[in-house]
Order: sequence, then C-alpha cells, then structure tokens
Amino acid sequence: MEVTSMRQKLHQYIDKSDDKLLKLMYALAKEYNGDDDFEFEFTAAEIQGFEQRREQRLSGTSETYNWNDAKDIITGKKK
Repeated sequence: MEVTSMRQKLHQYIDKSDDKLLKLMYALAKEYNGDDDFEFEFTAAEIQGFEQRREQRLSGTSETYNWNDAKDIITGKKK
C-alpha cells in the first residue's frame, strides 16, 4: 500500500472513530513526534528518597520480594 493510500485510509478511520480510538491515535502520534506538553523533573526530596532506598537495597537492609510474593501482596492474598 502506498503512503498516500495509507494516509487517506487513516484519515477515514479517524473521521469515523469513537473517542477512544481518537485519543489512542492522538497519544501515539504525540509520543512518536516527541511532543511533550510538560517538562517532568523529580524534586530534590524525591531524588533523596530514591537514593535512600538504593542504599538500603545495596546494604541488604530493605526487604525484597519474588514475583509470586509481590503478586500475592498486590492481590491481597498475603500481607
């Protein structure tokens, strides 16, 4: 299929689409084009928290979970 044919077909899909497809296509195009509406940066407090958790992990003082334990905690099967 030629690029012009694809473009026309895509326009047809968008013109007939519901809100869900339109939002999906918009998000996809926006991400592809690198069009960010905002700049995201971590605060100094967030970075400090990341560093503290990293140090705890490296020193072995933090608790870690395997996938099954994490899944059980998330689903409420294990506290």
